[in-house]
Order: sequence, then structure tokens, then C-alpha cells
Amino acid sequence: MNLSDYTYYLVRQIPKGHVSTYGAVAKALGNKNYARVVGTYMNKNPDADTMPCFKIVKSDGSLGGFGLGINDKIRRLKNDGIEVKNGKIINFNHVFFDDFKTEYPLKKNKS
Repeated sequence: MNLSDYTYYLVRQIPKGHVSTYGAVAKALGNKNYARVVGTYMNKNPDADTMPCFKIVKSDGSLGGFGLGINDKIRRLKNDGIEVKNGKIINFNHVFFDDFKTEYPLKKNKS
């Protein structure tokens, strides 16, 4: 499985009513410095209806970007049970998810 596919695998683990961050997904990949790479993969997501990239937000609970527009991201979050106010996730600490089942592929690839 390549890195983008593994990233999508991780994001699909986020339960309904929860969000995660670019950094948390990068950490689950095995390198927290890959947060921007995670953002790039979310932006290049081939199908927003089957890959819930809308659940990835910034570490302060603000929404970040979304390829289909921020209003669509807010709509999808609300449909998933996530409250948004003034561009931020309400009760961010309560809905934050980082309990990924992972093999930390970037740690394995280090020489």
C-alpha cells in the first residue's frame, strides 16, 4: 500500500461524530512532520463521498481547507454530528480522535 492509500486508510478509521488533525494522521503515519503531506493527500482525495477527508481539521479546531469549498465541509461535518461555530469545531477536545490502528509505515521505512 502506498503512502497516500495508507493515509486514506487511517482517515477512514475516524468514527462518526469525530474529527482528527493533519498532525495526528501524520503521527499515525510515523512522522508528525508529514502534516503538510497529509493536507496534500486530503486535497487530492479522489472521492470525497467515500473518503471522509472533511473530518481532518487544524490542531486548534479550526476547519482548514476543503477541495469542494468550506461551506460543503461544514455541511458534511454537521451531517456527521460535528458542531461548527465561527469556523471552529465546538467541543474539539471531546470529538478529537487519534486512536488509529496503524503500523507507522514511515518509521518502518527509515534506514
